[in-house]
Amino acid sequence: MSLLKDTKATLPSSWYYDPAHFALELDVIWYRDWVCIGRQEDIPRSGDYFVVTIGTQQLIVTRGEEGQVRVYHNTCRHRGSRLCASDRGHFRNGRIVCPYHTWTYSIDGNLIATPARVETDDFHFQDYSLYDVHTDSWGGFLFINLGKEPRDSLIDFLGREAHELGNWPLADMVSVHQERKTVACNWKVFWENYNECYHCPRVHPELCKVVPVFKKGLQSYTEDPDWRPESDGDDGRARIASDLRTWTTDGRSSLPQIDGLTDAERKTGMAFASFTASMYVVGHSDYVRSVRLLPTGPESIEVTIDWLLMPGVKEAHPDAISHILELGRLVVAQDSAISETNQQGLKSMRHDHGVLVPQEYDLWKFHEWLRDRLLGSNSHND
Repeated sequence: MSLLKDTKATLPSSWYYDPAHFALELDVIWYRDWVCIGRQEDIPRSGDYFVVTIGTQQLIVTRGEEGQVRVYHNTCRHRGSRLCASDRGHFRNGRIVCPYHTWTYSIDGNLIATPARVETDDFHFQDYSLYDVHTDSWGGFLFINLGKEPRDSLIDFLGREAHELGNWPLADMVSVHQERKTVACNWKVFWENYNECYHCPRVHPELCKVVPVFKKGLQSYTEDPDWRPESDGDDGRARIASDLRTWTTDGRSSLPQIDGLTDAERKTGMAFASFTASMYVVGHSDYVRSVRLLPTGPESIEVTIDWLLMPGVKEAHPDAISHILELGRLVVAQDSAISETNQQGLKSMRHDHGVLVPQEYDLWKFHEWLRDRLLGSNSHND
């Protein structure tokens, strides 16, 4: 694998579809970094569970007897059988039972029964607990790390991005609507699309009406040579049109504004927090939207979108919910479609790599990050 690069060149095209390279990225990125897999509210009771797949690894996410989140590989310690076939459910009597030979575990992962096994003196139940996985949470979001020992704590991994939404009470919010879809593209294609607005004028005309600077193909006003600050402290971030309030198709909303936001945050109308490579979160004055992605193959991802509100707001304003869904749903659908179009052109025998333009500086940063990680992996393996 060559990591030599032209500073204007994109990543090699084969990195977006080659199975061997995909396996390498799983090992270096997805199996070593913190990855968002859901929210605390997805498992409200002890014994509730859901199953999540990251690459080739399938995991059980449940809540233990003391209420703590526990994550295990979906693998019996006997001969490796899959334990849970359903995507979601509840462990009866707090027991995880293998469907093959009925080895039985507590929801805290301990082996507690092996029916019909011939007893021997050298078999010790404590030696065969479920394979557990590191887990932590931030803002109500659940993260896992498949490494034997994480390189960083979750909060160190999230970095300064975790502070971008510091005034939004994320941990107290609840998902009022969720949509999940499969997108036929490599995970990097979807992530790159998120990191630039060069495509916005053509792909997102509705969004450009709400956020005027996007109409120029720019992510912030500072990219415009003619921009001048409107006031002291104006950092040039993208913001909604002055006569609008939030991200909806008409910029209006009848939902109450979220308490604790500053006047500047309400005026800007949007704040982004990005956690490469599994999630980004967008805070608005009246709601929050999160977009999670997980790789399911070299050319496919699963995308999950949640709309979050404070408890009770949905019940108090049932007729307003569909309005906050429309624009976010449309933007993700447009991004998914154009990402699939991008993926479909990458296998041309003439297209070894593409070229970046100035507005795509965040793609360059992403490519540098990925190259450094892969180069570090090669050095470590040597």
